[in-house]
Amino acid sequence: MSTRRVILWVCLLGVPAGMAAAAEKVTIFNDEKGFERIFNGQDLSGWEGDARLWSVVDGVIRGQTTPEKPARHNTFLVWRDGTLKDFVLKIKFRIENGNSGIQYRSKEMPDYVIAGYQAEVENAPGKVGFLYDERGRGWMVNVGDIMVVDEEGHKNVIGKIGDVQAMIAAGYYKEKDWNEYTIICRGNHILHYLNGFQTIEMIDQDPKGRLMEGKLALQIHTGPPMVVEFKDIRVKHLKESYGDAVLLFNGKDFAGWTFPIPGNKDAWGIKDGVLTNTGQPVGYIRTEKDYTDYVLRLQLRHMGRGNSGVLLRMTGPDKVWPRSIEAQGQFHSMGDIWNIDEFPMKVDPDRTRGRHTVKLHPTNEKDVGGWNEYEIYLNKGDLRIYVNGLLQNAGTDCWHTPGKICLQSEGSPTEFRNIILLPIKN
Repeated sequence: MSTRRVILWVCLLGVPAGMAAAAEKVTIFNDEKGFERIFNGQDLSGWEGDARLWSVVDGVIRGQTTPEKPARHNTFLVWRDGTLKDFVLKIKFRIENGNSGIQYRSKEMPDYVIAGYQAEVENAPGKVGFLYDERGRGWMVNVGDIMVVDEEGHKNVIGKIGDVQAMIAAGYYKEKDWNEYTIICRGNHILHYLNGFQTIEMIDQDPKGRLMEGKLALQIHTGPPMVVEFKDIRVKHLKESYGDAVLLFNGKDFAGWTFPIPGNKDAWGIKDGVLTNTGQPVGYIRTEKDYTDYVLRLQLRHMGRGNSGVLLRMTGPDKVWPRSIEAQGQFHSMGDIWNIDEFPMKVDPDRTRGRHTVKLHPTNEKDVGGWNEYEIYLNKGDLRIYVNGLLQNAGTDCWHTPGKICLQSEGSPTEFRNIILLPIKN
């Protein structure tokens, strides 16, 4: 097909004019492997708090205050059988009135007082899901925002991970019903998801304010009588050790990136914190630095039904296309693997034809114009590719070499944002 016909096809199948923002729901750690249930559904074994206010009713933890039994201050039910460092926490809650929260990596004070990171629990769409620092720095990250807290403690909103009104319209929170939080901490990087919708993302570089390990606790807030309930509490402790997150794209300029393919620089731009690409001419933008072991997170959206991709551990001379692993970015093919220039690795032979390894499941991508979450785990020889939270592909015995990270320009308009690398320390 000629280049002219490709461009015409992309335009005809591109993003409809005036398309409204849509809320993006994903599947988060749907595999229960490795999770530990830390509430037995029968009693408060392994938990401790003010016995006047906490109990187990009908198989769920209930925190309740009444005029006769008020909370004298914000008080907490504390998990005694461990601490949280790098982890995935899944927990369901239900609240009808009042204010509550889920504390993690937190510090304990006398009389069941807890200080530290808190995931907001409140019957308030648009607010529930935000991040607060109890007895510390206060408000941290609003729903829909991605934030970097710098080394001096300044809070800087650097972009968006979702549109709040679209999330409310899509029902990201179920009023007076059961909702499930997924909270993920890796190093100084924190994520909240509520019922599959990402609500916040934060990189905490503040050495005085951040907490890297601590208590898990459930809150009863002081004030009018209230009832809050929790159930299905599961924790997965992550075995990797993570370094401080690296913001690969600052949303403002091309710092840290280079344009190695002649003429391809004209294909790239920046608009409203988003890295844009026209797809022509073909080529790629790559990091100036090498990276070896990491989790790479980014959001990608197609502006037409075309092609793009992410190249990993790119090594050797710059060319179209360089020696690397490609996490495919083609429309409806995200999660496929392409082995470029005989990069040493092993993949499932039953899903592989030549250099191409097809993803594990049918496509779970958003339609044209919708943001997709790409998370790529590359540690020593192990490769795992998640699309919108679902494990779509894997490889083993990948060549353990430092290499660049590249974003492809391959014929179709594509946009990238929120590009963050979490180093794995081995």
